[in-house]
Amino acid sequence: PRLEQVATISARMSAWLEPCRSLPGVRDVRTLGAIGVVELDRIANPDALRQQLVAHGAWIRPFRNIVYLTPAFTISEHDLAFLCRTIHTVLASQA
Repeated sequence: PRLEQVATISARMSAWLEPCRSLPGVRDVRTLGAIGVVELDRIANPDALRQQLVAHGAWIRPFRNIVYLTPAFTISEHDLAFLCRTIHTVLASQA
């Protein structure tokens, strides 16, 4: 049931990434299907940001001025929540 999986992932990412919207430097938070994006005004040092995300246990690579997730459709709710929470935690520490 791939469409159901995508709808569930989309809804959860929307809810769990939304708190990022209130962080300084965040321009937009959006999801489209199983893609979640936190768009920033800018990322001064993408490599340093990636290293911080990895240090928190999440392999997430920023790209240009976005931090994004494209999880597998079979990702567990726990793992998806962890990824979203990690993005918020690391971006909040940048403020």
